[in-house]
Amino acid sequence: MTSFVFWNNKGGVGKSTLCFQVACQYARQHPNREILIIDLSPQCDSSRMVLGGGYHNGERAIINLMSNSSRPTIQGYLNNCLNDVPTGNGWPTASHFIVAPNRIRQTGSSNLPQNLKLLCGDFDLERTVQLIDLMPQPPVRGGRTPSGPQYSTKALVRSFIRNLVDDFHTTHNNNCAVFIDTDPYFNVVTTHLGLAGADNLITTYTPGSQASQYAIERSIEFLYDPNSGFNQELQREYQLYPRPWYDNRGNPLHCPTITAPNLFLQVCNMATPYKQKGQPPYSSPQQLHNSVLSDMQQRTLSNCNNYQIPTPQFDYMWDFKRLGLICDYHGIDIDTLQTGQTYAQSGSTTPYPLATTGGTPIQLAAYKQRLQQFCSQLP
Repeated sequence: MTSFVFWNNKGGVGKSTLCFQVACQYARQHPNREILIIDLSPQCDSSRMVLGGGYHNGERAIINLMSNSSRPTIQGYLNNCLNDVPTGNGWPTASHFIVAPNRIRQTGSSNLPQNLKLLCGDFDLERTVQLIDLMPQPPVRGGRTPSGPQYSTKALVRSFIRNLVDDFHTTHNNNCAVFIDTDPYFNVVTTHLGLAGADNLITTYTPGSQASQYAIERSIEFLYDPNSGFNQELQREYQLYPRPWYDNRGNPLHCPTITAPNLFLQVCNMATPYKQKGQPPYSSPQQLHNSVLSDMQQRTLSNCNNYQIPTPQFDYMWDFKRLGLICDYHGIDIDTLQTGQTYAQSGSTTPYPLATTGGTPIQLAAYKQRLQQFCSQLP
């Protein structure tokens, strides 16, 4: 399976933007695969971009989906899981909650790749978090002829997204990929859902924020510490409530076994480009950012050795600056930007022209190339 969750235990590191840009570029590189973005953040930043950005009323599109009677959003899916899985009514069908963005985006907006799909975020997601947190642990199954439910509530609810990811892969004969955007807060159950839902973790930090760099180490600790990490917590639940599991009707309850994702890739995000002597423009991050990248690599290698986990790959992504803001505002990926076109800007009545001469074409080509190279390392 090919599934990735973007997470760092700190906000403001650009993970939602990176998730959106990477998913779009991956969809372009693999036109015969179905690509799914799952938005588990109450801010719905990924969904807003996928559904048109600020200029094309992406937030209104989210609210319209929330107002639909079938509620094809993350909250709709999780509510169905809460109501149906423990009670023995079965798992909801993933495809009932997944939408095709190009059918929803406002007329006049540029299309995203046709093979890109979305499980939309929901501004009311925190209401579902409250319901999940209040879900009781059932009494132990027993009796001369054992009856009643038996399952770990904690592990069951944290498998909800994993089941959808498995369903999506099965439906498309594994010819697909899933990208999950999450909250930064570790102790929020939706973050656990995203982490347990993916095979691979892509974690990001910014070279100018020591807090985000420290949060990388904290994130690794939260997931892989052998005494208190997420993996260990799940193992305890499976030991306390061994399989087989039974739903509230006493019938067999089938759900995926979940673990923490594999630490796959660590990204120095929003790095500043530098022209090395004898090299083309945008050939390397500036010296200070390169130094941070090297330092973070050594710190992570040390932490992986301490926790006895495989070491990740290391990479960087440019700070897209104004071009990134235009992408966000229009709900488009960097590959869609074209020189010679003008683009509306947030907070300004003056459109921004992408020049066909000077440094702009070189800059845009370098940004596109960096994203293409970044995505080419994903399986």
